[in-house]
Amino acid sequence: METFMVDEEHCAARRHFFEDHAEGWEDRNYSPKKLRRLESLLARVDLDRGMTVLDAGCGQGVLLPFLRRRVGGEGRLIALDASAAMLRCAAQRHPDAWILHAGVEAIPLLDGYVDAVICFSAFPHFSDKEAAACEFYRLLKPGGAAYVLHIDGREKLNDLHDQHHAVCGDHLPCPHGMKKIFSQAGFSKMRADESAEHYYFAACKQE
Repeated sequence: METFMVDEEHCAARRHFFEDHAEGWEDRNYSPKKLRRLESLLARVDLDRGMTVLDAGCGQGVLLPFLRRRVGGEGRLIALDASAAMLRCAAQRHPDAWILHAGVEAIPLLDGYVDAVICFSAFPHFSDKEAAACEFYRLLKPGGAAYVLHIDGREKLNDLHDQHHAVCGDHLPCPHGMKKIFSQAGFSKMRADESAEHYYFAACKQE
């Protein structure tokens, strides 16, 4: 696997950006139309009642109500984010979720703890994407799957991020690049497709 050098200055700028913009983030970014698109995209995620699901890079928890309906009251939802400000809002809005303040490169959970990992609208902002994919693989039970989802197209997202200094260069890999990252982490049975209005990637951990 290639060595990835983390730009600490850029990481700090990104961290401050999300801390500073946390208040009202969900209201500003998720209109009813976008929420309907999100629900449609999540219909392609394989979830059952009683599952333990990690929402990696959860922000204020926009996914959590949709996930709760899928896994039921007996399921466990883990909401992980590196932004304390985002998590404070998530905790207030979704007291039934387990809130976890950590980066995706070193997640404080046991091996094989979760049935599914869902990373919505966050993967471009991970400093070490290879390490994140390895952590997803470690945490998944055999037969589990990791998903990277967006309700905007890759080119639009990458252009948008490049307009802001704090997240400039935070790019979503093309499907081929994503498959390379996840295959190096040990995943198999990968599926990917994208359009101007969505990005879907799924990778399974072999049973």
